[in-house]
Amino acid sequence: MARLFLLLVLCVFVVSLAGSELVIDVQPNVITTEITPQLVINCSITNNEVQQLDLIKSLTLSRYNETIRDFDELIALDSLTLNLKQFVRFKYSQISFGNRYITLILHNPTQFDARIYKCNATGANADGTNISLYAKKAVEYETNSTALIEEIRRIKKDENYCSFKKDDLADIKQRSRVYFSGSSDIIKERIEPLTLKCTFQVLKTDQNETSRLQSLYILHESKGVIAYVNKDQPVVTSLQGSNIQNVEGEIYDNAIKDSYLQVTWSNLKHTESGKYFCEAHNQYSEGRIDKSSNMLTITVERPTFDDLVEAIHKLFTQVDGAKESLKAINQNIKNINKDLVFKEQNITSIREEVIRNQNNIQILSEDSNIKEQNLTSIREDLSTKQQTFLNIKEDVILNQQNIDKIKQDLNTYRHNMSNIEEHLEVILANLSTASIKVKNQTDEGSTLSYPPRKTCRDVNSTDESVVVTLTSGLKVMCDTKTDGGGWIIFQRRISGSVDFYRGWKEYRDGFGDYNIGEFYLGNENIYMLTSTGQYDLRIDLKYKNNAFFAQYSSFKILSEKENYKLNIGNYSGDAGDSFSRHNNAFFSTFDRDNDESSDNCAVKFPGAWWYHDYCHSCNLNCKWGSTDHGKGVNWYALSKFNSSVSFTEMKIREI
Repeated sequence: MARLFLLLVLCVFVVSLAGSELVIDVQPNVITTEITPQLVINCSITNNEVQQLDLIKSLTLSRYNETIRDFDELIALDSLTLNLKQFVRFKYSQISFGNRYITLILHNPTQFDARIYKCNATGANADGTNISLYAKKAVEYETNSTALIEEIRRIKKDENYCSFKKDDLADIKQRSRVYFSGSSDIIKERIEPLTLKCTFQVLKTDQNETSRLQSLYILHESKGVIAYVNKDQPVVTSLQGSNIQNVEGEIYDNAIKDSYLQVTWSNLKHTESGKYFCEAHNQYSEGRIDKSSNMLTITVERPTFDDLVEAIHKLFTQVDGAKESLKAINQNIKNINKDLVFKEQNITSIREEVIRNQNNIQILSEDSNIKEQNLTSIREDLSTKQQTFLNIKEDVILNQQNIDKIKQDLNTYRHNMSNIEEHLEVILANLSTASIKVKNQTDEGSTLSYPPRKTCRDVNSTDESVVVTLTSGLKVMCDTKTDGGGWIIFQRRISGSVDFYRGWKEYRDGFGDYNIGEFYLGNENIYMLTSTGQYDLRIDLKYKNNAFFAQYSSFKILSEKENYKLNIGNYSGDAGDSFSRHNNAFFSTFDRDNDESSDNCAVKFPGAWWYHDYCHSCNLNCKWGSTDHGKGVNWYALSKFNSSVSFTEMKIREI
């Protein structure tokens, strides 16, 4: 066994007084490259006092340099401000310092680290005289030729056992908690970008320590700081110009996310080769400060001719891709222009339809005047209907003005075709409803001599739906065609124009507008209807442009006192049975939770419905058009929970 010893010198120009002294300690004092995991050098003042020094100004840790035959300063601590300066950076290291101490930990030390280390304290005595005291200690290097050491060296040289080196490096990173990686060790000058990422990980062993990461740095050995991020501050970089591609980073307070700093820049020069350092500054509650670092060596090579050819080829490929993208964009613009022309033609057709409706209204008005002359006994009622006709004319004129405004807005919103289609759908619905209302008023005027209508079964009309007033005084919309007609529609949604996310009072009394075709008749009205007779329930739906229906042999809801409890009979139809699961459920709104679920289903799935213990398998009063899970106008047998039906009508007919 052979030993190589460095000169061991220990010289302390301080005599201990009352147990106080300047101390330098190394652990271990003998290192072996393959075996020693770390070297700890501690420079400290015990009891915060040193004989002859009444005021301590600084502590400096240095080590002997054989080349210059003098000591190189490694770290200097200003004892008054606790400001730390680091003059030499190490590949894997950790620095801690406090009130009167500096601790340097070198991970995986080598023979180069076996030196004489000196701790120097400077200050002044009571009369103001400057005094400098120091202590030295040597670290020896030991080589061992045992079979174990030789085998370790052989494995390190064998590339087939690279996993050993990776595990060793991982162990160092685990101790240092600082991870430093680059996109490549070798970068082609002015061709390839460089990405460096510095990560600080909070280890499980740190959870018992009250420490906080303060900042992360990425530095170059000669150019200094490349980028840094402080806690609760944005990232700052010294890189300038168009070379910066990305700079990001953030410091987190918990162990769930690792704090990081990442920078990417291009057009690197040969002078940017060298050692790059990742440095983390950590502060503990008792005042101790810890600095951990990691190092990468990056080489910026001048590109060869083949590298330049490959780069030019990539540029041509990118240009070809850009041309294809531009071609596709131009084609999309042409398609949009064609679509705009088609929409303008539709608007022209709508305007013509409005004019025809105006002519029809004029004809109907003249017909009403004739009826007024012939039916003197009901002249007062006809006068009211004439006023209704005038209101309808005003509505049609207003609709025409809305259409003109939409045409003007098309120039502004040509790139948003979906919004234009929504406006057109609402306008078409309004025009259709206005026509229905005009026709309905005419039908009422022509049948005033008949007995009042008790139910929608008594209504005959050529239109699919009309609005009538029953003998009870309730104004309802009747479906006169579906399955023989006679249906009272109590819920209808066609475009999402009316907000159905409402409270208990509005669902009790009813809301919406027959003119635009979206409404809810009101639970109290539905209760009054179904409590006076036996009714069937029919639900008409549209999904993906196909019509479906579900019919139930009986339907009624109980009173408000019983929270409008639902009772339905047996199912038939082609929509699938998604409503029977709600039988015997109470009605709930966001401001009155009557469901059996632990959640308020009307809040979790925004609407109002007869929710059961798992909320719903259908919810026709939910958010229009939503694809969020369970939050749309769902009929599970058709739409599942991730899409919405596009039309709903709930209607009852007396048996």
